[in-house]
Amino acid sequence: MARMRRNEKNGPGLLFILVTLVVVAVVGARFFGFYPNGEEEPSKPEQIQIDDLKPPPGPVVDTIPKVLVFHSHTSENYKPKDSHERGAGVGDIVQVGEAFVKQLESLGVTAIHDKAIYDKPRYSDAFINSEKKVNELMAANSQIQMVLDIHRDGLQEKPDDYTKTRVNGISVAKILFVVGDKDNSLVDENLRFAQQISDGLERKYPGVTRGVRVFKSDYSGELHPNSVMVLIGDWRGNSLEESMAAARLLADVVAPMLK
Repeated sequence: MARMRRNEKNGPGLLFILVTLVVVAVVGARFFGFYPNGEEEPSKPEQIQIDDLKPPPGPVVDTIPKVLVFHSHTSENYKPKDSHERGAGVGDIVQVGEAFVKQLESLGVTAIHDKAIYDKPRYSDAFINSEKKVNELMAANSQIQMVLDIHRDGLQEKPDDYTKTRVNGISVAKILFVVGDKDNSLVDENLRFAQQISDGLERKYPGVTRGVRVFKSDYSGELHPNSVMVLIGDWRGNSLEESMAAARLLADVVAPMLK
């Protein structure tokens, strides 16, 4: 009888140890990420933050205009149209300027695009008229850093491809930069500026630039050190589309110069 009493006394102790071991095993399994049947604890779905749903930010556009674009010969066209727009309308050259300005904007640069007509009714007064307006615009926008008078050329008896090249498989017009040295106290600054853009074009898009030329004329270069006449394409040698494509390439080169 004494032996049986000892067994009864030890029984609850063994049961307690077994239960304790089971509890420890279960807690340990949960702690280390294991479930019965060899399964791991399912991972919780990752929470989506509100910022993750927003589109990636585009270029930050500086709302202060840094470039002034105008057209002293606002009526200029490209073939197959007449050389100049008749009546009160503007010519194709304004669309070329618009392509340039929009490309600048896509790169974060704001420009003023003056579309006023300056070569009507008297073509000979074009530069006198445009100079007055440019002075007004610059006075109202003191942070202007570049002044571009965009034209197209009007060459005679040149080869068909003289003002045309290809960039990335696309036909584009060539670009000539012109500085006038008559009554221009800033001619040296104008030349350095024009050469800087021309060199940048040649590095980025070889063959697009026709270089820099100096004419014995007054092209309002004295209005700003970074002022230049830009001839994009030619009336006979280029289409409007080729000239607009060249204007976009020009913007690609000009934008980094401002930043």
